[in-house]
Amino acid sequence: MTVNHTPARSQTGSVALIRNWPVTFLSAGLLPLLLALGFWQLDRADEKAQILATIDARLSAQPKNPSELTAVEPFIPVRLMGFYTGELFYLDNRTRDGQVGYEVLQVFVSGGKRWLVNRGWVPAGEDRAQVPAVAWPLAAKWITGFLHPADAEGPAAPMDMEFETGAGVEPERLQRIQAVAADLLDRLELEQPDWTIRLSADSDTALRTGWQFVNGEPARHRGYAFQWFAMAAALCILWLIAASNIPAVLKKNNYKRGNGS
Repeated sequence: MTVNHTPARSQTGSVALIRNWPVTFLSAGLLPLLLALGFWQLDRADEKAQILATIDARLSAQPKNPSELTAVEPFIPVRLMGFYTGELFYLDNRTRDGQVGYEVLQVFVSGGKRWLVNRGWVPAGEDRAQVPAVAWPLAAKWITGFLHPADAEGPAAPMDMEFETGAGVEPERLQRIQAVAADLLDRLELEQPDWTIRLSADSDTALRTGWQFVNGEPARHRGYAFQWFAMAAALCILWLIAASNIPAVLKKNNYKRGNGS
């Protein structure tokens, strides 16, 4: 009596394609996670690109006097004439190209209205107890820049220390601004206490600007996405090698075809 074992061999062959089930289950769980992280980074890149496009569109508009705006919005370009006062503030722990320094905020008076202007960045000196001296013109000046929320500069905390600029002015050094502090805002009597004016690089009273509009450029998120997808691909290759017999089966089938069997 002849017994046909072909189905059994076929079933055994299909099961034998996987030789390490724990690694297979682990890979099956990790692969969707890696792919999801990659697509999430691509979504983040698109989101940042849209934000930057909106900012570029706003900054390309003609600057206006902020007092004439019907709606105050971030990144609206402004231009106004006036003069700086000696009310000077140093926003601490701000970096440019990895170097620690300060962003300099100064009150600017235009048409009898007071604005808090972020003039840009200066590097910190070797002696952290002494902030760098910053000059400003005494005559009236035109300034150009754009509106920026004060709370985006960070919350306020004048430090309990005295600092010297070496120019006869004793500024306050702030860790953050969060609409500056309530008592400081009352003292400054600003026209728009919730907003600052960040100077443009071409404004002649600007320090080093280099404003970062978003936290992370789209290209960086695309790079992260590529890394996640590369890890997913590497996981598939490692699973094929470490947990399956597929390479061996394919090699065997190719050998049989090559020998005409």
